[in-house]
Amino acid sequence: MQPTSIEWVCATYPERIGKLFDQLDLDRDGLRAVKAAVARGDKVTACKALLEYYRQGDSGKWLRWAELPKPGTARDEQADAILNDTFTFYLQTDRVPRKPDGGLQWTHRGPSDDWEWTLALNRHHHLRHLLTAYRNTGNGEYAVRIDEHLRDWICASLPYPARANVGDIWRGLETSFRSKAWAHVFYALQQDKHFTPAARLLMLTSLPEHAHHPRNFHAHGYNWATMELSGLGMIAAAWPEYKEADKWLDYASTTLSRELAQQIYPDGAQKELTSGYHRCALINFNQFAEICRCAGMPMPEEYNACLEKMWNYLACTIRPDGHGLLNNDSDLNYTRDFMMGAAETYARPDWAYMTSNGAEGEKPEMGPSFMFPWAGQLVMRSGWDAKALWAFFDLGPWGVAHQHSDKLHLSVSAYGRDLLVDSGRFTYTGKDVRFRQNYALLSRAHNVVIIDGKGQGPGPGQAQQPISEEDYLITPELIFARGTCDHFDALDGKAVHIRVVVYLANKLIVVADRIETDRARHLEALWHWHPRCTVAIDGKTIVSTDAGTGNLRIVPVAGFDWHTQMVKGQEKPHLQGWYSRQYNEWEANPTAVLTAAVEGNVSFAWLLLPALGEVASIRGNIAENTAALIRIRIDVIDGQAFTVSVPWQKGKARVGF
Repeated sequence: MQPTSIEWVCATYPERIGKLFDQLDLDRDGLRAVKAAVARGDKVTACKALLEYYRQGDSGKWLRWAELPKPGTARDEQADAILNDTFTFYLQTDRVPRKPDGGLQWTHRGPSDDWEWTLALNRHHHLRHLLTAYRNTGNGEYAVRIDEHLRDWICASLPYPARANVGDIWRGLETSFRSKAWAHVFYALQQDKHFTPAARLLMLTSLPEHAHHPRNFHAHGYNWATMELSGLGMIAAAWPEYKEADKWLDYASTTLSRELAQQIYPDGAQKELTSGYHRCALINFNQFAEICRCAGMPMPEEYNACLEKMWNYLACTIRPDGHGLLNNDSDLNYTRDFMMGAAETYARPDWAYMTSNGAEGEKPEMGPSFMFPWAGQLVMRSGWDAKALWAFFDLGPWGVAHQHSDKLHLSVSAYGRDLLVDSGRFTYTGKDVRFRQNYALLSRAHNVVIIDGKGQGPGPGQAQQPISEEDYLITPELIFARGTCDHFDALDGKAVHIRVVVYLANKLIVVADRIETDRARHLEALWHWHPRCTVAIDGKTIVSTDAGTGNLRIVPVAGFDWHTQMVKGQEKPHLQGWYSRQYNEWEANPTAVLTAAVEGNVSFAWLLLPALGEVASIRGNIAENTAALIRIRIDVIDGQAFTVSVPWQKGKARVGF
C-alpha cells in the first residue's frame, strides 16, 4: 500500500479513522453514503465517500479556487528553497535536517538555537507560500511538497497530548496558525490531483484535535487569546460537518467578544500597550469577524465598533514615514498599506489622509497630535506631511504583557528620519538572548533616568482610570503632558521621577525632569539615537551633524554640571548603545550617557531643537526652580527669547514672551 492512499491510512490509523466518523454529523445532507458505509464497517468506502463529499460540496466555499492553475514549469525562489528544506524565519535562514525515516525534523531550532524559529516552522505559513507559488506558476512540485509536509507533520505529531502549550508543535499559537493555513490548502486543492487521499484524511482526523486545544486551553486577557480563538473559529466555520462545530463557533464568538471588551481600553489601545501586539490582536479579532461574515454569521455591531477604535489607534499613532510605534516588544512595522486598506473598508477618508501624508482622503478635524488617556501615550506631530516632527511620550501603565521598563521614555523623529529611538525587542530566545534579558527589557535601553544604577521595576499592569485632564493639554500652539514613575528595582530608600514634556509648535521640545528623593543620589540620563545619526558632544550639548537631513540638538539645563560621554555598541560593564529594528536584527547606535551626583531633590531640563541640516545653537537657563515648578528661559529661537513654566504637580505648562 502506498502511504498516500485511503487504504494505507485506514490500515495504519484505524482508531483515528473510527474516531473521525464518531466526530462527524453523518446525518448531515450529503453524508448518507458515508453513514451507510460506516454502519457496514467498511471504512475504506466510507472514507472514499467522505472525500467525494468534500470535492463536490460547498463547505469552505470562500476558500475554494474557482479553477486550478494551468500546468507550468515557472519557478518561485522562496518556494524552491522550501523544496530544498530551507526556510527563513525572523531573518534567519537554515536547512531543516531530515530524520532517518525521511521526514523533516520539525523540532529544529534554526541557526541560532532559537525556539521561536521552531515555532515559526510549525505554524505552516510556508504551506500558504507554496500554495501561492503553485497558483502563480502552475508548477506541481509545490503542490506535491504541500501534500508531503502535511502527511509528514501529522504523523510526526502523534499522539496529540491534549494538554496546554506542549512542546514545540502543540503550543496554542501554532495550533491556531496551522488551522488557518490548512483551511486554505484543504479547500483550494479539492480538485487537484497532487492532493492525496491520505493527506486529506489525515487532516480531517487532526482538525478536531486542533479545535480541542483552543477550546480548552486558550489564554485570557492578551493577544494569544485572539489568535487561538480565531483559529477555532476557522475550523468551525470551514468544516461545519463536525458535530461540535456550532458549539466551537458559538464559544469562539462569545469568548472573543468578551476578550475584545476586556483587552481594549476605551481609547482603542490594546492593554499590552505594545504597538506590534496591538496590530496582532487587531488582525485576529478582524479575521474572526471576516470568517463569521463568510460563514453567514456577522458579528454584532458593538464588536465592529470596538475594532474601529483599534484601527483608529493605529491611524493616530502612525509616523510620518508610514511605520507604527517602536515600543515594548514591537518591531518597526510598516503600517501605511495596512491602514489604507482599513480606511477603504471602514469608509474613513480621515484615516486615508493621516496615513498618506495628506495625499489621499480628507483632512481630519482632530489632530495631528493625540493623547490616549487610558494607554497613557502622547503622540505629537507638527503636521501630516512626510517631513513633520513626530514624537512619542509614554506616561502610562506597564502593560499586561510584553512590557519593557520604559515609563517616561521619549522618541523623536523629524524631517523624514528617526533621531531619538526606543531600542526595540532584539530576540526572545536563542544564543543571543542576553540582548533581551540584560538590555531590551531594562530601563537602560530607553530614554529615561537611572537612579543609583537602578532602573524601573514593574509598575501597575493596567490603568484603572484615564490620565487626568490636569496632566495634559493639546492646543495648536502648545502640547503638554506630565507623568510620574515611583517604582525603581531594588533601590535603597524612596525616589520619584516626574517628567513633563512640552512641545512648542514649530519651535522645540522641552523636557523637564524632577527627582524627589530621601537621600543623595547618582543620576544617569540616557538619550539613544538612531544608528544612522552622526552624533557629537558640542560643548555642553549633544547634536547630530548629518548634512541635508533631519538633525537634533539636546541642550541640558541644570543647576549642576552633567558629565557627558557617547557610548556605542558597549558590551561591558553592561550592554549599552544597541538598537533593534526588528526581531533578530540589531546594531550599535550612539547613546548619550550623562551622569551627575545630587544631594537630594533636584530639577533639571532639556531643550530638544530639531532642524533640517545644521542645528542652531540655543541657550537655556533656570529662571525659577521650586518644589512647585521650574521656569526656563530660552534664548535665540527666531531671534526671540521666552520662558517656559512647568508645574510639577498641578496646573499646565505656560509660555511667556
